[in-house]
Amino acid sequence: MQAIVFDLGITKKDVVEKPINKDFVMVSPLKVLLSGIENAIFSGILWVEPNKILGSSGIVKIRDIGLEVDKGLENRDAVVLPYSKKYGGIGTEVDGIMAEKPVLPYDSIVILPEDYELKYILYGYASIALQLRKVIKGLNLLILGGGLTSYISALATVGYANKTYIYNDEGYKLRLYGVEEVKNSDNIKFDAVFITTMRSWARIIIQNLAREGDLLILPRFLNSWPALIPSRLNVKFIEPSKFDGVFEFIDEQISEKIFKELVAESDTLEASLPTPKPGVILDAKKIFT
Repeated sequence: MQAIVFDLGITKKDVVEKPINKDFVMVSPLKVLLSGIENAIFSGILWVEPNKILGSSGIVKIRDIGLEVDKGLENRDAVVLPYSKKYGGIGTEVDGIMAEKPVLPYDSIVILPEDYELKYILYGYASIALQLRKVIKGLNLLILGGGLTSYISALATVGYANKTYIYNDEGYKLRLYGVEEVKNSDNIKFDAVFITTMRSWARIIIQNLAREGDLLILPRFLNSWPALIPSRLNVKFIEPSKFDGVFEFIDEQISEKIFKELVAESDTLEASLPTPKPGVILDAKKIFT
C-alpha cells in the first residue's frame, strides 16, 4: 500500500500492510490534520524512526477491527487523537494515518456523531484545552507556542484563568478575545506555564523565568518528549483523550471564523509543510490517487 513516511525526509512510498492487532482497528483516512507535530518532523526538530508512517490526527472510517474491539464500530467515522495511552504518539512512535490502509490503536480514536462537522477534527486539541481549564482555574497562565494546542487552549481558559497570556515566536498570529499576546515575557507574573511548542526557545524562557515550585504543564503527544524537564518545577502532563463536553465546546466556542483562522485546507502534501497556519487539513483521497 502507499503511505507517507519519514525516510530522511517526508516521502510517499510503498509499504507492507500491517496486521490488525487485537486492540487495533484498520481504517481508511478521509481527512488528515497536519499540525506542529508534522512541522517538527519536517524541520528536523523531532526525529522519528525511518519508514514510520506519519499523520498524527484526522478523520477516518473504520474498515476492520481487532478481536477486542466492538464489531459494531465497523463503517463508523471517527476522529483520531494524536496519542495512545497504551502505545504512544500516533505518527511518531506508532504508525500514523497517512496510508491507504493504516492500522491504529483503538484507544486513539473517538467515534463521531452521524451529523459531525469538519471542525470536529480538532477534538484531540480541544480535549487538552478542557482539561487545562480545571488545572489553571484562578491562576495567571502563560502559554508558550503558536500552534493548535496554544490557541485552542487560550480560547478555552478565558474566564477560568485569572489572566491568560500567550507568547508566540513561531510566525502566524491569531488574536483571541480575552487573551493577551505578549512580546516580552520578562515582565509577566504567572503562576503556571503551558509549553506547547517543541522549539528550544521555550526551554530557555522557562530556565530564566520559572521559580522553584512553579506549575509547568505539558501536552502529552509522545512518551519520549520532552527529554529534559527542570527538576525544580511542579510538572503536569495532559493527554489528548476522550473527554466529556468536547463536541459541545467545539460547537459553541470554535466559530467558523476562528476555525478558518486556525486551519487551511490543501490538496497536496508538498504545499502543506511547513503549515501556513497552525493546522492544515489534507484530503486523504487526493494524496493516494
